[in-house]
Amino acid sequence: MSLTSAWQVFMVGTVGGVLLELLHWRGLLREGTLPSYTRNPFYWIVSMLLALAGGLIAWLYFGPRADGIVALHVGLSTPLILQKLTTILAPIGAHGAHPSVVGFFRW
Repeated sequence: MSLTSAWQVFMVGTVGGVLLELLHWRGLLREGTLPSYTRNPFYWIVSMLLALAGGLIAWLYFGPRADGIVALHVGLSTPLILQKLTTILAPIGAHGAHPSVVGFFRW
């Protein structure tokens, strides 16, 4: 499928980020218990921002024209790359019980 507008590229990339979150939830449900962070609004805000980052990066890569599967792949891989970079580059600090972006990425 060929995407022919910047909006389409952004949306398909965002769907890739959402798909990653759905796969994460599938894994959580297979374990049988939901972690406490799933009840924290911070978790949902960061999750939405990561999905939107997938759309943004797809748009930055391709502009108004892209193949749909490639835009989806870029949207899916963007949160994974950010997660890996964050856990490697940012040391764990003494944040106490407050949520942090680094802590979020350690799931």
